[in-house]
Amino acid sequence: MGTLTATPDDVTRTAFRRCVGMFATGVCIVTTEHDGHAAGMTLNSFASVSLDPLLVLVSLAHESRTLAAVRQSKRFAVNFLRRDQRAIAAEFATHGGAFPMHRVHRANGYLTVPGALGWVTCELAEIVRAGDHDVVFGRVVEFTSNAGDPLVFHAGKFGGGIVVDEDTSISLPLFDEEVGW
Repeated sequence: MGTLTATPDDVTRTAFRRCVGMFATGVCIVTTEHDGHAAGMTLNSFASVSLDPLLVLVSLAHESRTLAAVRQSKRFAVNFLRRDQRAIAAEFATHGGAFPMHRVHRANGYLTVPGALGWVTCELAEIVRAGDHDVVFGRVVEFTSNAGDPLVFHAGKFGGGIVVDEDTSISLPLFDEEVGW
């Protein structure tokens, strides 16, 4: 991993954000609760990490209330939003806003978003400091998925769904993660 020798200026950060914003991602909400205090936020920095053991990661800003609550509770849920859940994404993206408890319910002790495309509940596995964020690794406890179109984030805007190419020459077995290159 390379090391920056100088802090990027505002112009560089803005240009970099615009560049990486070209990578379309799904939208999710991370939720947690500790001693009756709920925390959560909208993000697109989620990834599946491992099948054995089942691990995922999210990236949370150092000073976020959600990161502080995850550190305390040692658990969290990641909820994958449906195309029609833009309003929920906006509520959880409001900096300093009150936690929208009316948007979640409890599932086996975790706060999950009803109607989401899916969710994974996790026990905290590890937190790694990375720049101005912490990468939070979660050991998957339970997961569920539902049919529907995903809410997508691209170039600073929400969109929805995907268009599946009918004529494709790529065979799905090429994406077998067990084999790799």
